[in-house]
Amino acid sequence: MQVLSKLSSTFFVCIILCLLTGCHLFESTKVSNQEIEIASKWSSKDIGPSFDACDSLEGEDLSNCFKEIISSTLLEYFSSSISSANKSIQEEIVLVIKIDKQGNFSFGEINFSNDLIDAIPDIENIFSDAIYQLPEAKPAIKSNVGAFVSTEFQLPIIITAQESQ
Repeated sequence: MQVLSKLSSTFFVCIILCLLTGCHLFESTKVSNQEIEIASKWSSKDIGPSFDACDSLEGEDLSNCFKEIISSTLLEYFSSSISSANKSIQEEIVLVIKIDKQGNFSFGEINFSNDLIDAIPDIENIFSDAIYQLPEAKPAIKSNVGAFVSTEFQLPIIITAQESQ
């Protein structure tokens, strides 16, 4: 009996020691905001959004192909949609375009001056419709997590219109 009692006490002490030394496995680790920010910054290893037509390209050529498709698609749409202006205007605006994790484009923020709205009253709808003319893109990939990510970029646009007669 005494041997059994000693054996059960030794077993009980071993279990307690295992539990106490294993508690570090249950501790939570907190990642600082600074570490998250550093890991989230865009790096040269990350892959920006793209189109199927740009698949054979890499690096800056891939980026230029992407920008060229967006620029030419928007320019073509603007040229066919803005047929008249109420007054002559030349203005530069910055259009923010968002691309979600599925590769869909959406209209970000943009500030139209009152002069531009007076010259081309439907300008907001034209810009919104133009974004939806863009083909579906391949979303950006953040390489350190291997996941699709949402992105946004700014596109400067110079609008020049002559008053229609």
